[in-house]
Amino acid sequence: MAFRGARNQRPSDPAGPSGRARAAVRSFFATRQLAAIAVIAVQAGLATAAAWIIATDFLGRNAPVFAPAAALATIASATGQRTRQTVELLIGVGLGITVSDALLYFIGSGPWQIALVVSSSIALGLLVAGRSGALVSQAGATATLFATLAGNQRNLELPRILDAAVGASVGFLAVATLLPLDPLRSVDRAAKPFFANLAAAIHTTAQALAAGDRNLAMQAMGRLNTVDTDAKHLNEALLGAEEVVTIAPWWRHQRRSRYQQIRAAANQLDGFTTDIRVMIRRVATLLEYQEPLPPSLHRAVSALGDALSHLRRECATARGSGQARKSILEAARLAGQSDRAQIGPFGETITLQIRSAASDLMRATGIAPQQANQLVREAATEDAKGR
Repeated sequence: MAFRGARNQRPSDPAGPSGRARAAVRSFFATRQLAAIAVIAVQAGLATAAAWIIATDFLGRNAPVFAPAAALATIASATGQRTRQTVELLIGVGLGITVSDALLYFIGSGPWQIALVVSSSIALGLLVAGRSGALVSQAGATATLFATLAGNQRNLELPRILDAAVGASVGFLAVATLLPLDPLRSVDRAAKPFFANLAAAIHTTAQALAAGDRNLAMQAMGRLNTVDTDAKHLNEALLGAEEVVTIAPWWRHQRRSRYQQIRAAANQLDGFTTDIRVMIRRVATLLEYQEPLPPSLHRAVSALGDALSHLRRECATARGSGQARKSILEAARLAGQSDRAQIGPFGETITLQIRSAASDLMRATGIAPQQANQLVREAATEDAKGR
């Protein structure tokens, strides 16, 4: 009776255990997102207030609106782009001041002069920085300010630069010291789809070899388009993490070593992804020409996918289990075994790509390049030496 009831319970029932688990997961991520929003909001509010107080009480500025605006611009910048955004903001201010002062000196002030000054500042900003928003917008805003106030107020150059410098500095301090967000949380989120989709493409390729199905190989190739996007997101997340662990003292001590481990792995995974792309193309060609397939070939490819999954877990936990390296060497051993079997020219190319990918992946685990090449070479020739 109890067994029948358990069998009849629908897995999709929202009141069932799986439904409650999914609801708990959604609630957890929603809570984390709200917490991140609250932190950024608090940082922005306190930073703008602090920038205003510093500019008015310590610098004697009257209504320094650009100090809190600069602080807000720094905090609102995308993670990983705050340094560049702040530098561009300051350059934009200087560019707007230079252009407006030079032109107004020769042409005077008025409606058409304002149009010429602003247009010239925007054009020069675009020439200097392309479509970079912070530099161009600040150059235009500063030029507008100076062109419109030129007849009423003088000596605005230094106060405007001080406002921008104070606001940007306060924004940086707020990000670094006031409830700084965990820099590796976004890296973990970005790494998950990258590793999962790349490993899936590799395992699909192994299935294509095992079944002799070229369509499966083409499906694996299609998944690599998603991997390219995932790699871009991962690199952006790593840039953001680097910025935070550099400027935030707490996270610099807590997360620096783990960030460096992930960054080093990501650098090597670029080459690994290229190796996999070439390998899948060769697999599709091999299956098209129906070359002989030794059983060890698809197992070698599958071992590469397993190694990548192990590496993902080791990066996520910051603990090396050795499973990634073990699977990498198994892939190299099976590739060498395939190379000594009855195999065609495309098959030989695939075994070489497997060994190249294995070497790149071994480096991603922290092994030096020369040692990684040696370990892969020894594993690939292990069975031959035993004969």
